[in-house]
Amino acid sequence: MKKRILALGLTVALAAASLAACGGVSTKTTEKATEAGTEQGSEKATEAAKEEKADSGELRTYKLGVNGSDHEEWEKANELLQKDNIKLEMVEFSDYVKPNEALEDGEIDLNAFQTEIYFNNFVKERGYTDLGVLAYTQVAPMGIYSSKYKSLDEATGHLIIAIPNDVTNGGRALKFLEKNGFLTLKKEAGLTPTVMDIEKYNKDVEIVEMVATQIPASLPDLSFACINNGVAKDAGLTLKNDAIVYEDYKEPDMKNYWNIIAAKKDRIESEDFQKIKKAYNSDEVKQVILEHYDGQSIPVWD
Repeated sequence: MKKRILALGLTVALAAASLAACGGVSTKTTEKATEAGTEQGSEKATEAAKEEKADSGELRTYKLGVNGSDHEEWEKANELLQKDNIKLEMVEFSDYVKPNEALEDGEIDLNAFQTEIYFNNFVKERGYTDLGVLAYTQVAPMGIYSSKYKSLDEATGHLIIAIPNDVTNGGRALKFLEKNGFLTLKKEAGLTPTVMDIEKYNKDVEIVEMVATQIPASLPDLSFACINNGVAKDAGLTLKNDAIVYEDYKEPDMKNYWNIIAAKKDRIESEDFQKIKKAYNSDEVKQVILEHYDGQSIPVWD
């Protein structure tokens, strides 16, 4: 069986950054993000919002790093935080590297864009020992899509299946393909297997690793594709109407793919940060997520 990397006629110039969060890469970056290393960096996240002086009557503003421009749930959280004189200022990034770098450097106060498994791998590789998890937010199940087949069982012959080419989502896709009977992974593969960890194929399968954002446009050339939820949403695909099958977020292993709010460890227990956590993990925000994302993203707190 073959394992290869194909562009499938698409330019690799689109591959600006690795995907690994709940969704896809946004193409919009605000002035706030582009100035993250200048004005924001010099202010060091608004002087840590005056050291979280929750007893002060003054408005305390915290910079929150996010991906893209769709922040419905955070707008609701901001409404809930008004009574506490807390405001979250959205700082938009267009990749999945700079938000953690900005958090480490003190240019932002929190970020919310990534899965826990991606965060753990990132901070381990970078040696960011002072970053931690403030709260869990939502999970965005990965789906298997096709423009040729309506079910997995009807496909026969040589099958070309695309998976994201980043470690976290690529490994996630391989585990999902294993669950659906396409292949078997080595027992020692762990949570982030690569194509080198495929022990055997159970069908005539060729795995194609691609930049995640390129996969939807390549569906006509593929038998199946494992697509990140956010990337699928940006391409107009939905779990309910277009995915042949998608992950069950209730399975124990799926906790690794829950999205998080990250912050400096020494600020996580501060009164203001706990109020931010409470505001996000509220019934009001849960309702916004359920209505706005229509099943694409699912709140994970009780």
